[in-house]
Amino acid sequence: MDVDIESRKTLKTICILLLLVPLFSLHLSKFSVQQKKKIYYTSSMDYLELISGSFRPLFAEMIFIKGILGLPEEAPDRMSYFLNLFNTSIDLDPKLINAYFLGGVVVPTGKEEVTTGIKFLKKGMALNPSEWRIPFWIGFNYLELGVYSKVIKYYRMASDLPGSPPYLKTNLAFLYYKANRPQEGLLYLKGLCNFIKDNHILKIMKNKIKWLEKIVNLEKKIEEYREMHGVWPLNLDDLVKRKLIKEIPDDPFGKGYYLEKDLLSGIPKVRSKF
Repeated sequence: MDVDIESRKTLKTICILLLLVPLFSLHLSKFSVQQKKKIYYTSSMDYLELISGSFRPLFAEMIFIKGILGLPEEAPDRMSYFLNLFNTSIDLDPKLINAYFLGGVVVPTGKEEVTTGIKFLKKGMALNPSEWRIPFWIGFNYLELGVYSKVIKYYRMASDLPGSPPYLKTNLAFLYYKANRPQEGLLYLKGLCNFIKDNHILKIMKNKIKWLEKIVNLEKKIEEYREMHGVWPLNLDDLVKRKLIKEIPDDPFGKGYYLEKDLLSGIPKVRSKF
């Protein structure tokens, strides 16, 4: 059987390059440490598409590995350099899922870079719509930024995709709580219980429903307190003193409830001691 001539040429080129690597390394070793200078360069996509031919996944892996090996180093304009590497690798092979994780989650540091990482991951989500890990990583980045409404959005998206772990669904209760939306979280969990078959997961869900129900009820009582007295209660004991509740309810997770003022609105919110 005849072998495709173009593929043979490409394979031959790769073999020659691999043979030259040890010789080039030996040449570099003759220089002193002070004379060595790392070159941070990524080939253009036009060039890579020209030379990769039918070996695009192989070239994608090589660039991906280059990025992994360079991560411990302090490259100039580090974010741009590594993001360019991982962007190039997924342009050659969009199914190289770990490249999205490194470029979108591992490399970014600081609010601005995390935002850039989210854009990179959204590109990956468009290219791999059935991969649950990518929206999960986007949610993780939003969690780092403290934007809980976005965390909920992307964790829900991830939890609905095949292969996602069950804890993604149950953990949404906590995120609704952090986003000051316990009522929505309660409705979500109650609706979800109708579709859960696993008894262990169902038990966890029911505990979280009890937990959120008590938070929602306490916040209603806080509103009633303000309507009656014109001020917010200072703590949950005030609700007991005014006979709005008989006692502070038990926390299903055993840590207890307390009041904390929301920084933006100044309205006290019921919190749980985790």
